[in-house]
Amino acid sequence: METTGVRRLFFLVGAFLVGMLILGGLAFGALQLYLRHPWAPFHRDSRADPGSSEISLKESLKLTGVTLPEGTVNVRYYVKGNAMGTLLKLSYQIPCNSVPAMMEAAKLTVPVAVDSTDNKVRRFAESHGWRPESGPTTAATDTQVWNTTAMVQTLASGNCSVYVDAFN
Repeated sequence: METTGVRRLFFLVGAFLVGMLILGGLAFGALQLYLRHPWAPFHRDSRADPGSSEISLKESLKLTGVTLPEGTVNVRYYVKGNAMGTLLKLSYQIPCNSVPAMMEAAKLTVPVAVDSTDNKVRRFAESHGWRPESGPTTAATDTQVWNTTAMVQTLASGNCSVYVDAFN
């Protein structure tokens, strides 16, 4: 009878230790996923703004559903990601004749006043060179709960500067 009790005690202690080892491994793995950087500092994308999360442009575009049209140049972006979602602020230039297709593809159909409080991208645009005197500017948003907003400025060069704010 005494041997059975000792065996049972060893079994319970062993099961407890195995369980703690499994829980510890899971906690360690979750902590590594939380703290792990997706790319080393020497691979940091030079197009990312200072203070931007270490999420690649490709990944942030995928997470927010934003696409870059053909012929895009001078790309700059700022991205922040957390458990709630991913915020992407993006600036680039494209030929102005590509703008209607880009706006249609992004479903940016609701006009927004450039100086409206609904224009979430204006402050980012100002920090990336947008000036009202540089050319006519329009702004539009989509109808989704987490809106994407874009400002498009027509430049004298025939190119358009596009500024996008997207969250998903």
